[in-house]
Amino acid sequence: DPADWSPSNVQKWILWTEPQSRLPQIGKSFQELSGKDLCAMSEEQFCQLSPACGDILHAHLDIWKSAAWMKEKATPGDVRYCGGDASWADSEVDSSCAGQPIHLWQFLKELLLKPHNYGRFIRWLTKEESIFKIEDSAQVARLWGIRKNRPAMNYDKLSRSIRQYYKKGIIRKPDISQRLVYQFVHPV
Repeated sequence: DPADWSPSNVQKWILWTEPQSRLPQIGKSFQELSGKDLCAMSEEQFCQLSPACGDILHAHLDIWKSAAWMKEKATPGDVRYCGGDASWADSEVDSSCAGQPIHLWQFLKELLLKPHNYGRFIRWLTKEESIFKIEDSAQVARLWGIRKNRPAMNYDKLSRSIRQYYKKGIIRKPDISQRLVYQFVHPV
């Protein structure tokens, strides 16, 4: 959990994130900050400390915070009933239940974690490298539309959101040049 990081852990995270996201060297901007300090900062404050990549760092920290939150909330055998689609009733990780906003990358991860339910729509190609393929783009878009209560959702809109993650270094196109194949930058 990033909130528990010491200043040393923060530095290790930055040193790990720089090459992973192809960021310029950040230097000592965040040197004395603890994880608790980072978690309390807004995106604007990140950009003040690091104008070149503060927005990207903030997005990456949000991923770590969300992952810690999801891990904390997901307990084995946890059954939750949220929304109107019965297929979400047995979700192992349903971050929408507690009023926590869900990001598209989290949603895709949820689908990937349930291959018995969603494997015909989205599947891992290489889980170790976090490479996945959307097999049925219309169905994934429909499910995302249900989740976000946006009935007009389609794959064109969904793919625009995925492309926004390229800029933030959350998802990228892998070296495999196949249609509808993506890779999470951070291990999942």
